[in-house]
Amino acid sequence: MNSLVRRHGSEAGIALPITLILMALITSLTVAFLAFTSAEPVIASNQMANAQARAIAESGVERALWALSKGETLPSPAGALADPMPGPVPAPYDGSTYVAVGVGEFKVTVANGAATNERDITAVGYVPNHTNPIAIKKIQTTVTHIKIPTPPCAVCAGGEAPAGMSTNIQVGGAASISASLGQGAQYCAGSTPTAAAYSAGSITTNGTPNIAGPTGGSALATNVPATNFSSFLFSDNDFATLKALAKQNGTYYQGSQTWTSPPPNGIIVVDTPSGNPLTSTSSTGDQSVVVDIHGDWAQGWSGWLVVAGSIWISGNAQLSGLVYAQNDVTLHGNGNGNVTGAVVSTNRIDTQSTNIDTDDTGNAPVTYNCPAVQSGGGAVPINWFLKSGTFREVAGS
Repeated sequence: MNSLVRRHGSEAGIALPITLILMALITSLTVAFLAFTSAEPVIASNQMANAQARAIAESGVERALWALSKGETLPSPAGALADPMPGPVPAPYDGSTYVAVGVGEFKVTVANGAATNERDITAVGYVPNHTNPIAIKKIQTTVTHIKIPTPPCAVCAGGEAPAGMSTNIQVGGAASISASLGQGAQYCAGSTPTAAAYSAGSITTNGTPNIAGPTGGSALATNVPATNFSSFLFSDNDFATLKALAKQNGTYYQGSQTWTSPPPNGIIVVDTPSGNPLTSTSSTGDQSVVVDIHGDWAQGWSGWLVVAGSIWISGNAQLSGLVYAQNDVTLHGNGNGNVTGAVVSTNRIDTQSTNIDTDDTGNAPVTYNCPAVQSGGGAVPINWFLKSGTFREVAGS
């Protein structure tokens, strides 16, 4: 009995310290929860400010894209950035001006990129302003547009011939090649073509063709250096960009095609069967791509036809814009068939590039029209867009 009493008495003082410990723990948790509750609005506010600053920086990028795209139109509206870009770059695109947007402001800088059709954009968003910011976000990206060629010729041949090979143009029959304003040609502002027919090699004629050169230029330009072609030819990177746009528009094809009626207007790309770039060492299948255009295209077609291979055009096909082959072009028109714009063959895989009515019986008119080339007869987009893989958020202000 005494032992039981002693045991009970030895445990009687435990309740108090346990109670005190529990109260201390509850008090600590209460204080922690109160502190967290008071900090949560601050954290939420900072998160919102950062999201707003990021959105405002993106607004700066969009403003620059608008200015660049509008700079491609004629006439350009106020605030547009011309192409080529003026130097010095005007405000607000030189980073010197803070533009108010909603709950904050941005500054944006536009500079020339690594390629002639690229621009580097840096935009910084501030909330609520740049003098006393709560949040700052900086975005850098590169934007691009499809290369807009200005061919110096109605019919241009060469620029990519394999080493040791030459490029020739043959013109015959009653063919007509005109770069003369008096015969319906149209020039772009500040740009006058060099010749009606322009070749890295020779130009031969037979029959009674009509070849009219531009004012101050010549009817025929032969043995033109390959370097003179680079400004208006599409590189493999340019071709890849065009291919991506054509895929988006449902106008991308692979392998040889035969069209007896017009395909959709716009950018049409006909690629090799493998999808690999066309070269002088490509497989036989990739080197044999031909787009055969014939029949009565009474309603006509507008855009850019870009082919990793050769193009044959006959019949009454009417095309406005750019006809571009990475190998050969053969024209044999009759009736109302014509090309208004420019014909370019780059001769990547063989020696003979462009033939126009070599059998003395045809009439394949090609009339130089620079505005039609650059806009694809109004069917080619000229907007600038983000270059894939370049959009990134970086540190700094």
